[in-house]
Amino acid sequence: KARQKAADDVKKGKKKKAFATGTWEDENWANPIPHMDESTGELLDLEDILERGVVLLANPAKFCSDLAESEDKSKSKGNSFIGGLFDDPFPTFGDSEPSSSISPALLAKFGITLPPSPDLGPDRRADLLPVVILIDRDPGRGSQAMLLNRRTGNLMGDLPPTLFESAGNADASDEDGFTPHPLAAFMIQPLWWAGSSPSIAKDSDDDDDDPTISRGGGVKAIDMLHACPYVKGCTPLPKADGLFWGGDPVQAQKAMKDDRLEKPMSGFDFKFFIQTTRWLPSQLEQEIKDGTWYVATVSKEVLFRSRDRLGAKRAKPLWTEIIELLGDDYKHIRDQLYGEEDD
Repeated sequence: KARQKAADDVKKGKKKKAFATGTWEDENWANPIPHMDESTGELLDLEDILERGVVLLANPAKFCSDLAESEDKSKSKGNSFIGGLFDDPFPTFGDSEPSSSISPALLAKFGITLPPSPDLGPDRRADLLPVVILIDRDPGRGSQAMLLNRRTGNLMGDLPPTLFESAGNADASDEDGFTPHPLAAFMIQPLWWAGSSPSIAKDSDDDDDDPTISRGGGVKAIDMLHACPYVKGCTPLPKADGLFWGGDPVQAQKAMKDDRLEKPMSGFDFKFFIQTTRWLPSQLEQEIKDGTWYVATVSKEVLFRSRDRLGAKRAKPLWTEIIELLGDDYKHIRDQLYGEEDD
């Protein structure tokens, strides 16, 4: 069955060929989601594309001034729509403005004060290019996502226990042998910055069906991305390789050892965030039409890989690894930062 599944995946173009479960190719993959009909050049219905769990990768030409200028010069060579298709396989649509200047509002949304300069080097620039996972999309409320590649510099253990509601937790701590800190199992996990918009702490059960409310449980405005289906109050992300969003982080310490799991989980199967990223209704859709984002599905292994910038065998920036996994059609985008000689 494993061999047949792997073969089917290869035929569908989902993954590189691998005939044994647990191989590198099985666990480390990214698949592009085109938003343009290749035969007609028309924009596809984003309603079918922007599902919870899809990953959005920044177009470097929308964040880096030098690359924006290069893109404008390239597009100015051809005036016809057909010519544009041959010059750029990812054309923009609609009445979008030229990208000769970078939007300060777009940069500020992701905590970037100035366009990343070439002087920073390719890896640092790639670190600053946003990679976000879509958490919710609603025609009336707009869209919400979590920025995946920006650390706060703090660990979960740096949060004072006073931030956690103690109701119902004190007895459980004594009974289960937890250390005094309410999140003992997550003490060394990084706290990530998910965007410039504030999270909404959930203070009652009145909003159980509102996906814009933080599922932080006993922690005010702390959200989680994780792979444990037994966390109370979590929401599945259908396009996120078995990932879930939110839930009660205190109860998650029990859920990660649930007997129904194939094997117990660890704190490294959870990522914790403060704040969030929000778009007004139709704002994200317009940015995609303007070419600001590339849309993909990405494996949990890639999204959760440790990328501490220490040692000779340090992991690539998240943006870089995903772009490379998307295949040859995206090679020229990667080369904008790194150059062909670095392949």
